[in-house]
Amino acid sequence: MVLTRRLIVMVLLLLALLPVAVAQVEVDMEQWVEETGSDESAADLSDQLLQLADNPVNLNDTVAIADLPFLSPFQIRALKTYITLYGQLLSIKELTVVPGFDSAMVALLAPLVTVEPYEPAGRLTLKELLSRGRHTVVAGVGGTVEQAQGYANGHYEGDNLRALLCYSYQLDDRVSVRLSADKDPMEAWGKGNFYGYHVMLKHMGRLETLIVGRYNLQFGQGVTLWTGFHPFSLLGTSPVRYGQGVRAASAFYETGWQEGVAATLSLGRGYSLSAFGSRHDGEWFGGGHLTWSKGNLMLGITATATMLDDSVLLRDYAYNQDYFRGDRQAALGVDFLWQRDRLLFYGEASLDQGGAPAALGGIRLSVGGDNSLGVGIRHYDPQYHNRHAGSYAIGETRNEQGVTLDARLRLPLAVTALLSVDVHRFPSLRYGSYAPSSGTWLRTQLSREFGRHVTASLRYSWRQKYRNIPNLDSTLYLGESTCRRQLQGQARLALGGWQLTTRVVLSQFDAEQSEGEWGWLVAQEARYAVKDMQVALQAAWFDVDGYNARIYLSESNLQYAYSIPMLMNRGLRASAVVRWDVSRRLNLSFKYTLTAYQDVAAIGSGDAQTDGNHRQTWHLQLRWKF
Repeated sequence: MVLTRRLIVMVLLLLALLPVAVAQVEVDMEQWVEETGSDESAADLSDQLLQLADNPVNLNDTVAIADLPFLSPFQIRALKTYITLYGQLLSIKELTVVPGFDSAMVALLAPLVTVEPYEPAGRLTLKELLSRGRHTVVAGVGGTVEQAQGYANGHYEGDNLRALLCYSYQLDDRVSVRLSADKDPMEAWGKGNFYGYHVMLKHMGRLETLIVGRYNLQFGQGVTLWTGFHPFSLLGTSPVRYGQGVRAASAFYETGWQEGVAATLSLGRGYSLSAFGSRHDGEWFGGGHLTWSKGNLMLGITATATMLDDSVLLRDYAYNQDYFRGDRQAALGVDFLWQRDRLLFYGEASLDQGGAPAALGGIRLSVGGDNSLGVGIRHYDPQYHNRHAGSYAIGETRNEQGVTLDARLRLPLAVTALLSVDVHRFPSLRYGSYAPSSGTWLRTQLSREFGRHVTASLRYSWRQKYRNIPNLDSTLYLGESTCRRQLQGQARLALGGWQLTTRVVLSQFDAEQSEGEWGWLVAQEARYAVKDMQVALQAAWFDVDGYNARIYLSESNLQYAYSIPMLMNRGLRASAVVRWDVSRRLNLSFKYTLTAYQDVAAIGSGDAQTDGNHRQTWHLQLRWKF
């Protein structure tokens, strides 16, 4: 058995050296999860992309293109100008001649857009609502095969099933209605479940957006206000953000959203005004954002106010001396974007009600489309208190100072090099580090395409930070410097209906006083698509000493059942996803996972413990369009 396992690992290591690729561009969700510590943000983005894939934006619709999450205001303006001067696009490949677009952006947009002749829609009528709108129902159920102790001893109120139901209605980009219900494992049916809803109108004269229900707010660089998906700085890119303003919250994203009414109006002469009010989870929240744009310059002002039902009271300890106390928060911020030829300048500065500052700014230089250099700087005061801030940070929009450097370079032999460096410090105490501290994070990647169907990449990450020494028998909080390194090789191949991905990861953790940890992972995925069926199979072998050397695994998921597992210990994880298009309007999807560990008699502890050395999960989902 041991010999067989070693042979399999050797074969997969050899496969990893082959140049392999996939015919589509994927967002690196693993990176977000590892850097943010949560897969909810990645799930929010996944939901947004799936919604766009179901309802692609026509690039010739110069109003609807503003809904695409990856486009800057300047790219949108350049595309509008191009269509005005030269007429509507005939192919998505034509984007490459539009200023600000390159082949990477075209590949990223391809699954989310269409290129068709476009005529502005007429006045919205009841007949059009009833005849042209598209309805979608998604129903799903899933759970674990093994039963945790909490179900057997009655400590969990409900069963181990997760069930969801989502109905949505869409008319072009102008009308959207969604109702959703979600029951998580351990919850009783109809008790404590999550419900979501929104009614949204867009692009109707001066009314740019109106949402009643649950929504997210994304303005400026997030220093004053940003809820929902928080984009991290992707490898080789500057942490500049292009907020979508007021947008609908994802169906099952359970945190961060607002609930009430939000609207954006075009005031003419480059001005637009957003106003919002929300009441949920013991909080009143409201405010507004005013934007002015002219040419390649955008300026914005954001004001927010928060009132809590219950005041936040904390005992006084050394580590929480700068934490928020009270029941009121307010913030006022200004933001800007300015593009000058190949230079992009961005920034935002904000003050909270106590006068504590927070600011972020940067410059990015683009050369030849595929090359860019950027530098950014941030300063978030330890006493800046704003529960709805969400700007770029290693930790949070508070108690942090840092400088970022990034580069994307096209090297000889068609090699693309990506580099990101972040040097930061925390002036005051923070969670896990009860002393002022500092850190450095370096990430780099080399990748190359071999023809149209083949790519290979090698990525390295080195992160140094400070933490309390764990499990130290002392009344003093002593600290240590730690270092985490990870090397990843990935190869992808698309050939006919097959898409193959091989991945090898080595992870290592060192600390001054604590014991080091090592980990490795070898994963092989195969996807195959025929006319009415798509199948994705993946197997991953791993051996990880502990949490500090943890490795995240990206695998195919179902909509609204998104997860990126974190792997530790020694074992195997296998997954299978099957989608069957029963008809043009109906499809069924099924996912099964098995995680098996060596040398363990039980998984987990306490109520979450399951007997045996393996755990199985399953999800079944139906999607019906009519």
